[in-house]
Amino acid sequence: MTTHSLQNLIDSIYINYPNVCDPWEIVAIVEALGYTDKTIATEFGCPNALVLGQFIYAQREQFPYVDAAIYVPKPALKFSEKFNIFITQFSHSFVYTIPFIILLVLNYWPIDKRMDFLPPALNTLFGFVTMASLITSSGFVQMITRRGLFYMGLKDPVQANRICNSILSMGIFTTILLTSLGIIFGFYQGVTTDRYIIIAGLYYIILSTIWMLFAIVGLQYRFAAPVILIGITCCFFIFRVFIELSALEAQISTIAIAFISLSVLWIFTQIEARAIKPKFGDLVRLPHLSILIYLLIPYFCYGITYFGFIFADRLVANITTAGHFAIISGNNLAYQNSMDLALLNLLLIVPLVEYFSYNLITYWYELAKHMTLAEVDSLSWQLQKKYWSSIGRILLYFGVLMSMTLMLLSILHRSQNDNILTIVAGLGYLLFAIGLFNTSILLSLNRLRDVLGILATAMAIDFISGYLLGSLFGIYLAVIGLIIGGLIFAIKSTKKTLTAIDRAEYCYFYSGY
Repeated sequence: MTTHSLQNLIDSIYINYPNVCDPWEIVAIVEALGYTDKTIATEFGCPNALVLGQFIYAQREQFPYVDAAIYVPKPALKFSEKFNIFITQFSHSFVYTIPFIILLVLNYWPIDKRMDFLPPALNTLFGFVTMASLITSSGFVQMITRRGLFYMGLKDPVQANRICNSILSMGIFTTILLTSLGIIFGFYQGVTTDRYIIIAGLYYIILSTIWMLFAIVGLQYRFAAPVILIGITCCFFIFRVFIELSALEAQISTIAIAFISLSVLWIFTQIEARAIKPKFGDLVRLPHLSILIYLLIPYFCYGITYFGFIFADRLVANITTAGHFAIISGNNLAYQNSMDLALLNLLLIVPLVEYFSYNLITYWYELAKHMTLAEVDSLSWQLQKKYWSSIGRILLYFGVLMSMTLMLLSILHRSQNDNILTIVAGLGYLLFAIGLFNTSILLSLNRLRDVLGILATAMAIDFISGYLLGSLFGIYLAVIGLIIGGLIFAIKSTKKTLTAIDRAEYCYFYSGY
């Protein structure tokens, strides 16, 4: 055992990390410095990292400044700085809500559809395909975003582009495979005419590719995706109001424009990536496919379950309307319109949820980074106050949104059943928003697998209970599945989040070294 080197390690740890909480944190620091059990046994004579951590923690009395580390707090942010942070975080998601708001308004716009050349059967089919594309492609969108941001954070756009293209290839291959299976299933079930099934399959491939291209282009060009969204929304408005196309016909036209625009931007990203020369000789090899799938499969499942939960009740409504598993042949327009109004509340509340979760995590980080041993007991209490304050503000904001929704319902003069459905669905989406708030916190604590288990359970219960209630008592009761699933998602995710807050070591581990 080399006493000199061990003393140097002890001095280094307590000088750089004076606020260590327990031996486990010292173990983490030692391992982060590159020491393994083998090197620890060779160099210090300790059997493993835990024994060494316990020994070093016992030496803290040598350093009187450990419990009284000097910390100069940062000056409080000005109102303008806080407002700028709020606008930045809020706008990340709100910009994607704008097209939906315009589409919803135009859906109730009194337009004479003189050029409604698409048959109703194809309209119904396209509605189902749109939901399916969002659900199945969202897994690949999550993979592209997570891995792309990782390499962009390393200031390596070339590697980010290569890994995103690799995931895009997997996504397109999977999309084509699912399309083939869907076409075969459609032919076998005879859900509609063969040519409509083939057209819907092509539509599914284009839509799924668009969502994945949005993710890639958004990584390379920050404002490209919002600009394209706003642009195609303006095109939709022109097609709908001035050219007087039906909603679906205008949607197909704008999707074609979006696909062409995104394809052109994607080509530009490839040209730019090829023009950048590697900093250190040859390009670094990409991870093996099996390793890439292993690392990203939780995010893939999270993306699918996220949208699966949102659209579960609509899929149930289609099944119960059809009366059998020829899902796409069934459609209830009044149900869909009522759910769209409720979904608008969710889309408007998500930006605020993301801001509050960002605010809480930043607050958590600052407390964890500069706390002393004497402040450990009060840490959880401070975080709990911040957490419940955020929940209260979300509920208040939802109350404002629901008040506006009730005013809108009185203007639209819809049936009482449709209005009740919208209000009940809004409550279900509120529960989902609370779960989403907890999810953002848990993901920041690297608890993806816990989140995935809770969300998958809630989605399954949403689908099963909605299907049973809708089949036995009527399609409008399918929304009860959303309430039950949302309640389970909110309660279980809240328990996980409060458990994390109660454990002080989470604060230390999250703060990093």
